[in-house]
Amino acid sequence: MKFSLSLIFLSLSSFIFSQTIEDSQTIIQECIDLAELQQYLEPNEIDGNETLIILNDGVLQTDLKLYKFGSPVKFMTKKVLFFNNIRAFLDFDEFEFSDSKANLEFHYNFEGLTILMTFEKTDNDWKIKSKKIFEK
Repeated sequence: MKFSLSLIFLSLSSFIFSQTIEDSQTIIQECIDLAELQQYLEPNEIDGNETLIILNDGVLQTDLKLYKFGSPVKFMTKKVLFFNNIRAFLDFDEFEFSDSKANLEFHYNFEGLTILMTFEKTDNDWKIKSKKIFEK
């Protein structure tokens, strides 16, 4: 009986965790594919591929599978960005989400942009509820 309950708990935990990663990936991919942002994004050349970089400062999970410019998005720390003289990257300051809502704030300092977005989940589908883009 204890074994069965433990197995059910582990299965449920695994399902919830995978849903969280899936939801995070979907939301962040929507952010980087935002039509109004595309004219500003500059790809970085790394290992012969063009890629988008996101600052790894603990706001986002770094095991997300995201793609831009036909290549996987890379997460880099401030130190790595500095030593490689990379100035074009996304910086997520806020990423809060529940089962049905998400709020984000991120910056693309290379172009002086701040983007605020709100998402809502209905029928297992994340939709943009609101978006604001500010130029400095």
